[in-house]
Amino acid sequence: MDQNQYDAIIIGAGHNGLVTAGYLAKDGLSVLVLERLDKVGGACTTDEIFPGFSGPMCAYICYMLQGKVIDDLRLRDFGFEILPLGGAGQGSRGLHPFPDGAYLHGPGIETSFDVAQQLKEFSEHDARSYFDWLSFWEEAAGILLPYFLTEPPTLSQVMDDVRGTRREEVLEKMLTSSMMDMVDEFFDDDRVRASFLGIPESDPSATGSVMSNAYFKTTLLTRDRDRGIPKGSMGAVTQAMADAARSFGAEIRVGTAVQDVIVENGEAKGVRLASGEEIRSFIVVSNADPKRTFTTLVKLEGSDESLARKVENWKNQAGCVKFLAALKEPPDFSRYLGNGYDRDAIVNVNIAPSTEYFQQAWDDCKAGKITDNPLMHVQMPSVMDPSLTPKGGVMLSNWVLYYPPELKDGMTWDDARNTVGERIIDVMTEYAPNFRESLIDWTVQTPIDIEERVGITDGNIRHGDVIPQQMLTNRFSYRTPIQNFYLCGAGTHPGGEVTGAPGHNAAQAILKDLARI
Repeated sequence: MDQNQYDAIIIGAGHNGLVTAGYLAKDGLSVLVLERLDKVGGACTTDEIFPGFSGPMCAYICYMLQGKVIDDLRLRDFGFEILPLGGAGQGSRGLHPFPDGAYLHGPGIETSFDVAQQLKEFSEHDARSYFDWLSFWEEAAGILLPYFLTEPPTLSQVMDDVRGTRREEVLEKMLTSSMMDMVDEFFDDDRVRASFLGIPESDPSATGSVMSNAYFKTTLLTRDRDRGIPKGSMGAVTQAMADAARSFGAEIRVGTAVQDVIVENGEAKGVRLASGEEIRSFIVVSNADPKRTFTTLVKLEGSDESLARKVENWKNQAGCVKFLAALKEPPDFSRYLGNGYDRDAIVNVNIAPSTEYFQQAWDDCKAGKITDNPLMHVQMPSVMDPSLTPKGGVMLSNWVLYYPPELKDGMTWDDARNTVGERIIDVMTEYAPNFRESLIDWTVQTPIDIEERVGITDGNIRHGDVIPQQMLTNRFSYRTPIQNFYLCGAGTHPGGEVTGAPGHNAAQAILKDLARI
């Protein structure tokens, strides 16, 4: 069949694929989205993980989704609703406990002044320095955020844009300092340092890890009403995106695996399904990660040697596992908050007791080992949205860092899965003594599980580490050497997390190439 059946085919109904579909369909193109799984969302779904207990299998919080995307696609008209966490820093609904009984954040910590007052219990110096810390990250976020919904700038362009301003010094620090340098510079107490290390996408002692953290700090400049836990968990976000795309005329087929892209004379002509069916289109867009795209969907020819080398060397080192559990009751943090505290007051818990512990977690991962020092980002979405569980039950979602996609010394993830899960349970029980006995069921999603389920190489949900050498123009281009074949996933600028920005930008690139904008 030579006649195009669609203007554009999008491979993958993850959130960026749906955003691209929405924008293209809104502009009048006939769009078909093809998804291998039996529902939309990719790594942004709500699943019944245990009988009666639903929650986020992968992505677990909405904090960087761009307001323009929400508004342009009218997501709130299609059921997108955010349950705000409130407060400053981790908010009053968050807690960072330490082994000695001290803690940061928690009930009553509503403003930055509350955080500073709390820090006085650790160090007068750290309390005074806290506002300088906040100021730095607001400036750092302000450097990166203006480029989120644009073609990727070169580093030279970013430097030119800040030259002669206060942000010039901030950018220099982003590029030349590590997160360990930063917390050492601003804070004295090691517990405070550990709490503010953030989520560096690499060795926290690596030069440039400040740049990585600045990417995630752009949440400081997003709208308050767009940050929090989605009602219905993360699948409600992508369901709203899918409904929006359909309202503009897009067609979405689930349970439909794409085998490869049809390429003729260097030009994308459609896709071939696993069933053997061919569907023709003028444009093809891949929402898969770059490695999967260029090793399974299309084959790079010899003339694309530089791209092939980039694909081969693309870094997915910042691995993690997802620990999911159904609980009979919330974890008990009365050791920290007192016997009378409301157990439903805490939604998020971070476990990172010291900078040494943090560094060891990375070093173990780099060495291909299972760490004894799991860094935890715990969320209990059912506290905010009780519809996710039976009455009184708790759904717990826990991203745990760092774990290598490939283990060394002959160990496999099937061998390690139970060991990792038991260690996570042991550590959680050190902070909340009722944790183990409150478990109804639990599971660990390893990097291999995530890859097999969602189709993301190495289980890296950001489609590649967000590190300086893989940011800005160093991420993959929306346009590929194959004519009319584009990328729209998180491997493109600006990067990972549920932002919608890569999907938005890919759509704008396509429409520009079609001379529609």
